Amino acid sequence: MDRTRSLGALTEGTYDLLVVGGGVTGAGVAREASLRGFRVALVEQGDFASGTSSRSTKLIHGGLRYLKQFDFKLVAEAVQERQMLLQMAPHLVGATRFVFPVYRGDPDSLLALRMGLLVYDLFARLQAAVPHRILGPRALRGYEPGLRDRDLVGGAVYTDSRTDDARLTLAVLESATGYGAAVANYAGLEGFLRLADGRLAGARVHDQLSGHRLEVRAKRVLAAVGPWADAVRRLDDPAAPSILRLTKGVHLTVAQDRLPLSNAVVMRGPDRDKRMMFAIPRGSFTYLGTTDTDFEGDPDTATADREDVEYILAATNALFPGATLTFADVVSTWVGLRPLVRPPGHANPSAVSRDYEIFHSPSGLVSIGGGKLTAFRAMAEHVVDDLFPGSRGARERAASRAALPGAEGPLPTAADWNRLASNTNTRPERLREWLALYGSQLPQVVSLLPVEAGDEPGLAWHRAMTRYAVEHEMAQRLEDVYRRRTGLMLFSQHNGRAWVQPLAQEMAELLGWSPQRTAEEVRRMEAAIAAMLAFREDTRTPEVSRAPVAAQQQKSAAM
Repeated sequence: MDRTRSLGALTEGTYDLLVVGGGVTGAGVAREASLRGFRVALVEQGDFASGTSSRSTKLIHGGLRYLKQFDFKLVAEAVQERQMLLQMAPHLVGATRFVFPVYRGDPDSLLALRMGLLVYDLFARLQAAVPHRILGPRALRGYEPGLRDRDLVGGAVYTDSRTDDARLTLAVLESATGYGAAVANYAGLEGFLRLADGRLAGARVHDQLSGHRLEVRAKRVLAAVGPWADAVRRLDDPAAPSILRLTKGVHLTVAQDRLPLSNAVVMRGPDRDKRMMFAIPRGSFTYLGTTDTDFEGDPDTATADREDVEYILAATNALFPGATLTFADVVSTWVGLRPLVRPPGHANPSAVSRDYEIFHSPSGLVSIGGGKLTAFRAMAEHVVDDLFPGSRGARERAASRAALPGAEGPLPTAADWNRLASNTNTRPERLREWLALYGSQLPQVVSLLPVEAGDEPGLAWHRAMTRYAVEHEMAQRLEDVYRRRTGLMLFSQHNGRAWVQPLAQEMAELLGWSPQRTAEEVRRMEAAIAAMLAFREDTRTPEVSRAPVAAQQQKSAAM
């Protein structure tokens, strides 16, 4: 993944397909079209996966709650794709045990849960790592002793999967480049190129880092831009109708010792809404979420506000009474906007379908609305079938299901981790927390460890990961490394603040930054951390700030 080479290639000749958008949907389409032999370009206005594709609940799952909406097609496809991704990317997608408690007064009974999980396992063709089990209260609390005992009538244990959404997107993009795609981040769409009859012939692109402008010529143009789909459609046609209904999903992270979990746990929203949420362990942390409320406005302005955080903490403390989590326990937050296809009427946000649709404009612009992280590969197959009918054969089907980068060689074993830990004076469990997501590419990261002594082990390893991110993963800004390549911003106790200067200097040496640019990157990084935790600065009392949430819940219940 060489940005300079890709930018140069973008202006060479005419592409079969230009993909606008570097999230998992655009990455999946670029990979699928490239492996079918088409010449593909992809441009992204920010960093890869910097929108919704790095801000999800980081689950590869069918979505149990969609069975209640009778969306069997969506769930079946997602469960089957989950099983496939476990094989395609075992370093990035891992089977995880979930505990689903049921309390008196919950929307779903034990019987309904049993029937739903039976269908879930059947969709997986009974290949789930652990088939579901229905348990009584005592047995369920044996899995998670911190669960509230009062009104617990039982529950279930079942299998789903977790991922790192940003790194999964990067792996898909790396696969696409391996098939010949030219991809570039920080390359924003400015406008479209047109033929005499008004049909699209490519796009004008602005290199956000150098300021240069270039023209990319293409026979087909696809907008896979998530929450920005309406904006791109109106760039093509100012009168284009809106196709999206955006909903906001907020997540937050706490230290594992403040909420120690052995399993992922299904939670319910507080008060009247009772929407399904999750508490998910990840290394030394547990993350919680997500909310689901309507969002209007510029997608770049979405933040976690005080009401969002109170809502999640209230749900968590109700389920785990011993936790007593407060604002002070929140290590990080992230916010994702779901680009749901706008339904007729005014359904509750959680009831809007997560399925996707393909929209064709008179100019030839093709836009995607909706979709789930889990089903990105199947969605890409369908989109490329739509763009290039008849292009999928047996060879292409096999290539689409092939291992992603990082799973193309042997994965590190326990002995490998122990040996590496001994050689670098680092605990094996800490190494796995930092580095397991590289899979078979781990030796390349190890080779970049600083030769000079003096750094603490954590900083030395993050120097190596920073070098790898720049040299192999097209990282261009410090936040690219902190938020999406390593997760240091989200899953470290102090958000990596102590290492901002040395890691910025590491990138400066690799990318040739001036002292002024280096200082600006440090300022941007510190501002991003502050913005992530800005909800703490709201001085309203909890009783006052909770009122809008209650009003929103009543409004949703009435819809």
